[in-house]
Amino acid sequence: MSKIEDLKTRLLPLISNHKKLEKFLIENSNLPGPRANLELLFALSEVYEDFDTILEWSKISEEQADTNAPKSFLVVCSLVCMGRIYTKNNDKKIIEILKEQSNDKRWRIREGVTFGLQIIGESNFNELVEIIDNWIKDSSNLEKRAILVSLAHPKFLNKENAIYCFNIADQILSELKNDEDYTVLKKGLEFTISVFVAANDVLGFEFLEKWIGKSDVIDRIIKENLKKKRVKRIDVKKVEVLLKKIK
Repeated sequence: MSKIEDLKTRLLPLISNHKKLEKFLIENSNLPGPRANLELLFALSEVYEDFDTILEWSKISEEQADTNAPKSFLVVCSLVCMGRIYTKNNDKKIIEILKEQSNDKRWRIREGVTFGLQIIGESNFNELVEIIDNWIKDSSNLEKRAILVSLAHPKFLNKENAIYCFNIADQILSELKNDEDYTVLKKGLEFTISVFVAANDVLGFEFLEKWIGKSDVIDRIIKENLKKKRVKRIDVKKVEVLLKKIK
């Protein structure tokens, strides 16, 4: 039995008891700590659909639970569960909540948003595309970061889907401005593009070469992606050639 299946078995007797479920999630969150219990997040999303409780968890503020507080795990759980529920009911209210929460200052909450979006993409990539096309207009830097990270998901990436990802990356790079949360977006760009390259290396290397020399900031972004092992494994000679073009 996998860890997720084992956790689902342990969760099932608790899902009808709000308080016991919360206690179990908080006690098994692995927080404070560097890595939350991701397996528990995904196990919960497969067995729990009490939207009123999930909505209540999503409203736990930073003042009530900072990013390392065990209680903040409930917020992350709520966002992952929302992604799963959306695949069944297409409730647009869920998308509004995910968009709002992508601007949360707590990095774990922002990761919860991307997990929720990835679940939607696993179920229907075209649905994720529609969501992103609506989000990206007048989006904040944190929303753009959520878009990029949600797309950098090998489970649904292939050569065709990567074309869309490069188009989104093109748009984000062309609009890159040193506004609020710029550093967070830049860090996202420094690894997500490499995931797209791994899915479609021909288009990927063309993309990387095209953006070299556009600005010092973009050169650093391209350089960081070229340094990733997933890109070097494809063609280390091409990587070396492109790195030499970056001043």
